[in-house]
Amino acid sequence: MGLFDTDIVRVKKNKLNGLIKSLDHPKASVRYNAIIALARKKDLTDEIKTRLKDVMYNDPDPWVKTIATLRFAELGDPLISETLLQIINEGSQNSKLELLRFIAKNGASANVTTLQILMIALKDKNILVRLQAIIAANVSKNKLLIPVIGEMLHEKSSKVRLLAAKALYNIGRDESLDYLVGLLSDKNTELLSAVRIYIANIINDRAFNARSDESSTQPAGFINEEEAMREKAIRESRQEIIRKGLSILENACMAKYRGVRIEALKSIAVFKSPSSIDIVEKLYHDRFPEVRIEALIALEKIGGKRALEIIENAPRDKKKVIRQAVDRALARMRKPQ
Repeated sequence: MGLFDTDIVRVKKNKLNGLIKSLDHPKASVRYNAIIALARKKDLTDEIKTRLKDVMYNDPDPWVKTIATLRFAELGDPLISETLLQIINEGSQNSKLELLRFIAKNGASANVTTLQILMIALKDKNILVRLQAIIAANVSKNKLLIPVIGEMLHEKSSKVRLLAAKALYNIGRDESLDYLVGLLSDKNTELLSAVRIYIANIINDRAFNARSDESSTQPAGFINEEEAMREKAIRESRQEIIRKGLSILENACMAKYRGVRIEALKSIAVFKSPSSIDIVEKLYHDRFPEVRIEALIALEKIGGKRALEIIENAPRDKKKVIRQAVDRALARMRKPQ
């Protein structure tokens, strides 16, 4: 068994030596395959790593040089920054995609070269490169990318818009709220569903954080005047957070396009805030029946005496389907709790 083990070591060593020698082969395809094979190996010696860096900088074939760079480079290495930027500016589609996957694999990063690469890739003419760039940007979590990704919300491809919205939400949340609200006019149902969830989560997080601050300062026993004032200030702060978030949605209710009004109402219904009653009441009389039905749903979700009175006192709708929905809503709202 010992002799067999020795033979295995000798074979592996010879194979490794063969791969190293192949890095000097005149055919680019042989050098390329050698690099791929070496990339799968672990615990490479410093000598081999130095040899591979030489390929990164000096191989005459640009594709071999690119593969070597992507397989063995460290993003923080200033010596390869120029090579990476050259790849994203002038490389083939495959090399650009490989570079962006490499960036995504490395996780969150504030590296300047990474930022430059993503800035360029997000504006690439090729849609596959742009999509991969959004994925990489989402992982990088660099907030400086928010304005660039925000511009991508106007692209024709719904897939691009969907990925861009997800990246904005994950990267910026609060900083991305205005961009996400702007998507309430989008016609893609999958995107609208996702955006409503993103908006709801952002505003709920704000309220939750304020509630957490409030609960953490609750006194265990006697409340002195200073503590009472602080509690009041926190409570007011929480209400202000919710108010600002809802005001964005309420402004969207006044938009020219009915699609925007409908999606804004759906988001408002999530929060069930009595402060939104007035704006919802206006849309309960909208000229479009699909807006009126959404306003009815929002009023029922908000609930309370005022919402009930608005529905009860409104003239009977011309649309039978809405009249039936009103009757069902009133029955539920009048039912004793």
